[in-house]
Amino acid sequence: MPAMSRDDWRSHARSTAAHSTVTFNDTSSARFVASGAFRRLLGGAPMLGGPSHVSVTRENRPDMIAVRASHDGYADDYGIVHERTVVLAADGTKIEGGDVFLAADGSTEIRSTRDAFAVRFHLHPAVKANRLSDGHGVMLMTPNKEVWTFNAHEDRVELEDSVYLSGTDGPRRAAQIVIYGHARRTPRVIWTLQQATPAALAATNSTRRVRGEEPKLPL
Repeated sequence: MPAMSRDDWRSHARSTAAHSTVTFNDTSSARFVASGAFRRLLGGAPMLGGPSHVSVTRENRPDMIAVRASHDGYADDYGIVHERTVVLAADGTKIEGGDVFLAADGSTEIRSTRDAFAVRFHLHPAVKANRLSDGHGVMLMTPNKEVWTFNAHEDRVELEDSVYLSGTDGPRRAAQIVIYGHARRTPRVIWTLQQATPAALAATNSTRRVRGEEPKLPL
C-alpha cells in the first residue's frame, strides 16, 4: 500500500503489473470498481472479480523448499491458467523458478490468439541492475556489494522503469526485469536468481548457458 493517500497510486499498486508475476495482454487478473462515484460511496474500490480457483502445493526437502501455485484469473477472458513453481535452495543462495501457461479447458494447447504475456520482477531502488550482453540475463548488486545474477536461459530479458511504492517518503523510481512472449509459442518460461561467486561471475562474462543446463524443477 502506498504511503501517500493518493487514489491513483493505490489503484496502480493493486494492479497485477505492479507485482512480480505474469500479466496477460496488459490487464490485471482481478477487476475492481472503476467508477469514482461508487468508490466514494463504498469508501474504496472493492474487487468485482478475479481468480476463483487457486491451488498451492509445497514440498520440503533437506536441500530445498519448493512451492507450486496456480490461478485462473485469466481463464474467462483468455482461456489461460498461470502456474508458477519456485524452488529455494536450503542455503538461500539460489532460487529457481518456472512459469507455465496452461489451457483453461484442459486441452493440450492454448487456442486463444490473445496470449501476449509479460513476466515481471520488480527491484528495490537500492539494487543496481545491468543487463548482460547476451540479452538473457541481468547482473544485480545490493547495497552491501553482494552480486546476484538473474538468468532467463532461452528467453530474452528487458530492463524497464518501475515505481517503488512502499517507501515512507513516497513513490521512488526503480527498475524491473521483464520477459515478453506469447503463450502459444512459449508455454513455459524458466528463470534462475543466484548469488554469484567470483568463479560464476567470470563464467557469466565469458560464456552463455546451454539449453541443457536449464533447471529441472520438482513437483
